[in-house]
Amino acid sequence: MSPALDETAVLGVVQQAVATVLERDPASVTRATRFREDLLADSLALVEIVEIAEIVEETLAPLAREGFHNRDEDLDGLATVGEAVDDAVARL
Repeated sequence: MSPALDETAVLGVVQQAVATVLERDPASVTRATRFREDLLADSLALVEIVEIAEIVEETLAPLAREGFHNRDEDLDGLATVGEAVDDAVARL
């Protein structure tokens, strides 16, 4: 993992992506924020989470090790912002 890509940096990227896609204040998005319950992601939740993941990937990939990418099949299991951050950090 690049020194610039610690958990705090990844959380910032995820917060900004959530804010962009779901039109939320980035400061209101924490590790404990739940995609469906707190952000009220409706039946399009998976599509929205994939869009968030794509933004995160585009932002982090140039700074991460070669081959970093989000796996679409794992995104459905992510319930919170913290889980998304942990998943990304684990693959950096």
